[in-house]
Amino acid sequence: RSGGAPRQDAAREAPGSEAARPEQEPPAAEPVPVCTIFSQRAPPAPRDGFEPQMVKSPSFGGASEAPARTPPQAVQPSPSLSTFFGDAAASHSLASDFFDSFTTSAFVSVSNPGAGSPASASPPPVSVPGTEGRPEPAAMRGPQAAAPPASPEPFAHIQAVFAGSDDPFATALSMSEMDRRNDAWLPGEATRGVLRAVAAQQRGAVFVDKENLTMPGLRFDNIQGDAVKDLMLRFLGEKAAAKRQVLNADSVEQSFVGLKQLISCRNWRAAVDLCGRLLTAHGQGYGKSGLPTSHTTDSLQLWFVRLALLVKLGLFQNAEMEFEPFGNLDQPDLYYEYYPHVYPGRRGSMVPFSMRILHAELQQYLGNPQESLDRLHRVKTVCSKILANLEQGLAEDGAMSSVTQEGRQASVRLWRSRLGRVMYSMANCLLLMKDYVLAVEAYHAVIKYYPEQEPQLLSGIGRISLQIGDIKTAEKYFQDVEKVTQKLDGLQGKIMVLMNRAFLHLGQNNFAEAHRFFTEILRMDPTNAVANNNAAVCLLYLGKLKDSLRQLEAMVQQDPRHYLHESVLFNLTTMYELESSRSMQKKQALLEAVAGKEGDSFNTQCLKLA
Repeated sequence: RSGGAPRQDAAREAPGSEAARPEQEPPAAEPVPVCTIFSQRAPPAPRDGFEPQMVKSPSFGGASEAPARTPPQAVQPSPSLSTFFGDAAASHSLASDFFDSFTTSAFVSVSNPGAGSPASASPPPVSVPGTEGRPEPAAMRGPQAAAPPASPEPFAHIQAVFAGSDDPFATALSMSEMDRRNDAWLPGEATRGVLRAVAAQQRGAVFVDKENLTMPGLRFDNIQGDAVKDLMLRFLGEKAAAKRQVLNADSVEQSFVGLKQLISCRNWRAAVDLCGRLLTAHGQGYGKSGLPTSHTTDSLQLWFVRLALLVKLGLFQNAEMEFEPFGNLDQPDLYYEYYPHVYPGRRGSMVPFSMRILHAELQQYLGNPQESLDRLHRVKTVCSKILANLEQGLAEDGAMSSVTQEGRQASVRLWRSRLGRVMYSMANCLLLMKDYVLAVEAYHAVIKYYPEQEPQLLSGIGRISLQIGDIKTAEKYFQDVEKVTQKLDGLQGKIMVLMNRAFLHLGQNNFAEAHRFFTEILRMDPTNAVANNNAAVCLLYLGKLKDSLRQLEAMVQQDPRHYLHESVLFNLTTMYELESSRSMQKKQALLEAVAGKEGDSFNTQCLKLA
């Protein structure tokens, strides 16, 4: 669209992730710049956790309007409290953020009936056992149907850990304890019955109804594309477009190493394609949905990464299609006990905890927030039960335990953290539903699990109050933040207090005072993109368009890799439209800057060239 408000800022990362959300249309045809809340640091996700989804809260000018639905590729990131306290224009996310337990070992596949070679020009270094064997009928055999590889995958991982270790035996024990802690889950009654049967008849055959097994497969072909290059061809010509060089699935190692490389360079579409190739090597490629297969830790990790990337790219319906065969993530073949020859003695679920969160959160982006809440409640119930078992001196599954006190404390910390993560997602979902009272209650509950994040959480709640027009409540929360931060030393606490004061003045339309506080923050931290962007928008509201433009342009030129953020560019292109009839040439110059720094996941809508 031409014209529009400078967009509400949000950190580049937060969704998951974060998945794009529909952008609210301006109420009038004439561009009306909106002063923004650029996000600050989100509470650190649990080390096993998927990134918190970001939620767009209502803007100052339209608190009562429902956001207009737009295609999934919309510019605005999605809502959550992390919108308010993620790092300003966070630097490129670490690839490891997508993984629960990232492994650089070669991809090891349990022999699958439908396994085939990945479709690539050159043979990738992926270990794929033979494809012998026919698919079995509807009542298919259980774990004995899959022939174990020569060296079971878990031991390959342990060997990697042993390298350079002074005490391999102690390392193996430690890893086993960590696996038990991270993999723990409580299966449903039907699943528990199947797993018991498998344990009791290891030498016999266990028949499981096909409908009770997980048989995923790719549901759509290659989605690789490069919108930046397409725009360059259209506006700058073939010669300029030829200079655009980004990594793709063919130019990296066909393994987890290559996948990590693509993600860290923000080539998420290519990473989705590479996940598909690796899954194809495992017999879960295109057209394999509904066919018998078996699972490994790596294959489940690949599915999680692929689905998380689809959500981050805003391809929610694609993600839902590929999630469908996983059901409620509780089928017996998703547990280690189902494969006693491959994972001898290992218990728990192969499904990363973060994948459960993603499975629940996805529905809110498809317009079904109540279903998201229901799924999150089910995850919360299991987490609460596991935590209760641990606090009673039992193992996670309620069995008698001989775990050391130190190990038990580590387990309690992990599961408290996971329970807090679920509460956080529930609060985000309630915020998206505009149930502000329950959302605020839920955020207060999160403080119990993340006490070290109390100032950030209270600040976020205060800013929610601001955006719904409750200035007095916002002021009260900001005063609470100041009391808490008085006990803390360091720059971050001071910046948080000044940022809150600036936003309070924004809520009262006092742009001159807001600008003063943002400028004070910049004196303390010149690289603070939140303050920089919002100071520029304040100048615009004060009628100083030229000064506002100079500030944003200086910001982008200072560190293009850090500040070529979609929110900043949206504001900049909007100001170009207000300032000059030569806005198209200036937008094209921004396109050239983006082409040299960004991967294939960049959302070109913020350049407003289409």
